[in-house]
Amino acid sequence: MYDRDMPLMRAHALASPSGFVDVVAFVLCTIQQPLQSVRRQMDDLRANGAESKYLFGSKRAGYAYAVAHAATLHAAMKAAVKANDTIGAIDILTNIPGLGVVKASFVAQIIGFEVACLDGHNLARLGLAESAFKLAKTVKPETKRKKIAAYVKACADTGGARYWWNSWCDYVAGNKANRSLTSGDAVSAYHVACLA
Repeated sequence: MYDRDMPLMRAHALASPSGFVDVVAFVLCTIQQPLQSVRRQMDDLRANGAESKYLFGSKRAGYAYAVAHAATLHAAMKAAVKANDTIGAIDILTNIPGLGVVKASFVAQIIGFEVACLDGHNLARLGLAESAFKLAKTVKPETKRKKIAAYVKACADTGGARYWWNSWCDYVAGNKANRSLTSGDAVSAYHVACLA
């Protein structure tokens, strides 16, 4: 699943600023929402932009920020890929409203970094609290980078990007929030379909 679908999403994210915004929008749409609803959300977002009914709370601000800074963010991600700077990429991505370390890492994973989205499901599987990697609003830059570095290390130490992608897709397949996505393969492919 990872080897088939991640290169397609990575190519979409890195091809253009608008492709990068698509990925950020997709990740914002996944926050506290059933995965199986995200395609409908993305269709509405493409039709209505920042006025989409699915952009609530910090999601609207995050989307607006990504659109307003699309070229700069896209260039920064391409530079981070070239430098293999996972921590730097996540640090930049956490400046997008609504993206904490976990969801910024989801964007980074899609872009091709060796990191994963340790969401509530995965943190529970690791026996960690959902607040384990949250950042305080007034965090100092050096403390923020240390927390990001600890997160990246935790992802690597527990299996890495490929493991977490494949195991998460299998884990959530067919659950209460994803009844229409009955296999890990369907979950993984659905991510690609949402970005198409």
